[in-house]
Amino acid sequence: MTTVTPSSARAARDTRRPARIAVMPAFNEAATIEAVLDDLYPRIDRLVIVNDGSVDETGPIVERWAAGRSNVSIVHFPANRGLSAALRAGWDSVRGMLERGEVRADDVCFSIDADGQHEPAALDGMIEHLVAGNHDSVIGYRDMGYHTPYKVFGNAVMTWIGRVSGWMRFHDIESGYRVFRIGPLLHAQQFYEGFKYSETVEVAVILARLGYSVDNTYRINIPVARTRTRLYDAAVDAVCMPLSWYRLACWRDLPPGARGRYAMILPAAIVGLAVVALLLMLLHGFFLADDSAQSYAHVWYLSQAIFDRGEFPLHISQLENGDALMFPYGVIPWLPSAILRPVFGDWIVTFSMVLGVVLMVVGMWRFRHQMRNPLLFSLFLLNPLLWNGITQFQLTTMWAFAFFFFAAAEYERGRYALGAVLFAAAMYAHPMMAGAALAFYGVWEAARTRRIPWKLGGVAVAGAILALPAVLWMFQTPLLGEARATTVFLAALDNMRRLSIVVLPLVLTTWGTFVLRNHRRFALLGAAGTAGALAFLPPSGLWERSQPRFQEYLAAHPVDPAASYRVAIKNNHEDGDVEFLKAGATLSHELFTESQRRQTFSSTDGYACLLATKNTKIVVIHGSYDAKYRESEVPRLDELVARGQATLQFSGTDGTRAYTIAVPESFRRGSVRDCDI
Repeated sequence: MTTVTPSSARAARDTRRPARIAVMPAFNEAATIEAVLDDLYPRIDRLVIVNDGSVDETGPIVERWAAGRSNVSIVHFPANRGLSAALRAGWDSVRGMLERGEVRADDVCFSIDADGQHEPAALDGMIEHLVAGNHDSVIGYRDMGYHTPYKVFGNAVMTWIGRVSGWMRFHDIESGYRVFRIGPLLHAQQFYEGFKYSETVEVAVILARLGYSVDNTYRINIPVARTRTRLYDAAVDAVCMPLSWYRLACWRDLPPGARGRYAMILPAAIVGLAVVALLLMLLHGFFLADDSAQSYAHVWYLSQAIFDRGEFPLHISQLENGDALMFPYGVIPWLPSAILRPVFGDWIVTFSMVLGVVLMVVGMWRFRHQMRNPLLFSLFLLNPLLWNGITQFQLTTMWAFAFFFFAAAEYERGRYALGAVLFAAAMYAHPMMAGAALAFYGVWEAARTRRIPWKLGGVAVAGAILALPAVLWMFQTPLLGEARATTVFLAALDNMRRLSIVVLPLVLTTWGTFVLRNHRRFALLGAAGTAGALAFLPPSGLWERSQPRFQEYLAAHPVDPAASYRVAIKNNHEDGDVEFLKAGATLSHELFTESQRRQTFSSTDGYACLLATKNTKIVVIHGSYDAKYRESEVPRLDELVARGQATLQFSGTDGTRAYTIAVPESFRRGSVRDCDI
């Protein structure tokens, strides 16, 4: 089999007249076929007739007519199999001629109807147009004046679908008037299946997508007005055109033996599940996840400050006793979300999460265009840490990686200024994750080229200078001053696992041939890992709904604006923290997991030190607070009550308990890290 690439197909073609090979499918054409053959035969060099299970005299007529003509071959189907199957059989015959050396790859082949609708003389002009323009295919642009407006409109719709599917400006994709170079046609034949009449449109789409020169501007008149296609056939073509593009995308880089239905079903199933998950996420005004409350709270507070108080705060007065930064990270996307929040409410944050994931995918495709291959993309989606990040609502990380991909793509295209701006945007989203992604990319490039990427370093420095405010804000986060260095290091290290989102496109494209050859094994491994990760940390936010967590308590004890609250609630139910914020409470902690201090407390004195140092006046423990922590914290509080250093303020029907705290000042320390907890 000869495989032709678009460049080689058009390169170094000699000036010899290309041979002409015609393929004629026929089904019950006894009345017209002999006259058409007589008119056609002087214009061609070889002819393949496919009798598609005719039940009239078509078979005997063509056998009698072909007798003595050595350049004519006949294929008989025992039963009618349809136009696409007949044409495939004809093209297979042409493939045999090419393999035997009887024709060349740049010779011309075409199909022609046996009913007289295709005028052989018109094919002469099309072939001349093909040769003069050095095209790989010419599709006739029919004068549709002989058809009804209904048919004209239908043809326009089908052509528009063809334009989108083939990414080419077709004018009349359903035209049966077509001439091809043999090599490109047989290359395209590897990727289409054909059903009913769909061969015509499928081949056009595939040739265009393969990069061959397809011309659809040659105008022709139709001598015989005939239409056998039904609405059903149009629907088939409408489905087959995008399906042929998808089939090509899945099969193109696979060895022929691996081009099966599995290679098409796997990406469709994985991408489908991903789309469903993101759509389910969009159904939630407040998506419940480990890290979601941080984003919803910051966007809510910033929006209130801008539109209700007319200020742009650098601190949040209701978190960490007023010391919390407005932007420990997340300038992008929190600021745009805050501006839109009066219109969309909390849902704008959910939308921002989904948009960040979509932008990350688009950026990745621009950074490594090979990742548009459906199989490689599906393997990217089978990353357990990707879905862990999405379902845990790592909003700012997704945006940071999105801008990183766009920045790296512009850097590789030599657009260094734009790359620096986009690197800065990545750091405004999340300085630590953007910096880590950039550092890894720099190491990767150094290893790949065996040179220090000085230009990348210059772009990175320029981006860091532009993002200097975001970097400084991150290092001023109160948590960095009060948490032990080990805690901060382990938290940062835990976040680094999400760098796999950046690593995978580089790995999958660098070793793409090996990966595609073994895609089933990699898919199985990725699916098992993703299923295991989601089973270990279920994405409960997809089915759980946000709801008032402290309604009973707040009804009995409205928020004291002068008090500082410690709110302890089950992980993933931190909408309860936001509920307190919206009620006007000041929290003694931030919404970072490390700041919330969900832990067991070894001593009552250490716990008292924590409360005093954080200036906590009221502790509210939700009934759903994790048992292992509740069993540690509630006894500490009860012991403080016994000491006279706390009072049980509230005991709710759902198990919620609230305490007022009166720990002596002697327990206060300069930092929480000095408390023995």
